[in-house]
Amino acid sequence: MSLVPTWSRASVPGRSLVVLAIADSAPRARLAATMLDTLPGPGHAHGLAVLRSAATPSPARIRAELEDTRQAGRRIPLLTTGQVRRLIRRRRPDAVLLDCSGPHTETLSGLGRSFLRRYRPVVVSSLPVPAPEATEGEWLHRSRADLLVAHSHREVDEYTVLAEKLGIRTQVGLAGVFPRTGKGPASGRRDRVVFAAEGGLPDGNLGRETLLLALADLAKNRPDLEVVLHLGHEDRPEPLETWHALARAGRVDESALTVTSGALRPQLDHARGLVALGSEPVLVALSARVPCLVLTDFGRERGGLFEDSGLLGDLGDLRLARFHKPRRAWGEYNHFHPASEDDWVARLHELCLNVTRGRIS
Repeated sequence: MSLVPTWSRASVPGRSLVVLAIADSAPRARLAATMLDTLPGPGHAHGLAVLRSAATPSPARIRAELEDTRQAGRRIPLLTTGQVRRLIRRRRPDAVLLDCSGPHTETLSGLGRSFLRRYRPVVVSSLPVPAPEATEGEWLHRSRADLLVAHSHREVDEYTVLAEKLGIRTQVGLAGVFPRTGKGPASGRRDRVVFAAEGGLPDGNLGRETLLLALADLAKNRPDLEVVLHLGHEDRPEPLETWHALARAGRVDESALTVTSGALRPQLDHARGLVALGSEPVLVALSARVPCLVLTDFGRERGGLFEDSGLLGDLGDLRLARFHKPRRAWGEYNHFHPASEDDWVARLHELCLNVTRGRIS
């Protein structure tokens, strides 16, 4: 594989920016691609690479995550830290977008500030979705960046308040990555219920049994619904092992659940609802306008991201196929704000202009 990303440029006249994005996981590669897709004219050029590390995702996993973005089908090189440094020196991008963990962001931020005075790229650090809690440690990993990008108003507020307390001067910008574009299936058919195991599983075998039995009850009582156990991209044997054990004991019909893996988005076609314990699959489903149920039976989510969302419920709701749409105020504060409120691109332009004028060293 070539070590040079495939660069894309819009043929729009005017001042352009060259932006290099570096991600350190497959989901973060998708996040970087989504952010690059939001760069408007004039004439931006951008490339994407993935940092090579002990947890480097496979090329197939990266390709799967980049489907339906403008990076789909392009060459995504896997680069070491040294190769990233050499690529920046050679390509001299106006900005480097780091969609990486805190420690990797800290390392790569140093690369962006260590060149000759005649050239220094603007360093942008993107938080994951959803972002980790705003803590001093998380901020210090990212404090060498010129711009920290969060993806909801709540995250912007939390990181801004903490930055002021810590005396960190890094700007905090907003970039929505969950446009609610889903319109549902053309036929209007919604006959699938999806449990997203990638959102987390109950602790211990008893908790997993309780959840799987509830899914089996739903499948038995609602033969009009296809009940899906979705395992995601990761190899998670626990739910399948528990399900097979229940079937061997005669407690469930093994064919009651449809087991799937891979990307979640295709499973949302014709979905009546999604159920999960954690946040990321719920946000993906909400962006596709699929009602959700966030379970609280297993000691999670109370007081978390989904408090006051209108999405919380229990296994009783699951057995009744009772799913919810989010409250509007919650959605606008948590990842589903209007695109017109995003300001990270405007901040990026201003920072690049200030570097050119020598106002940032």
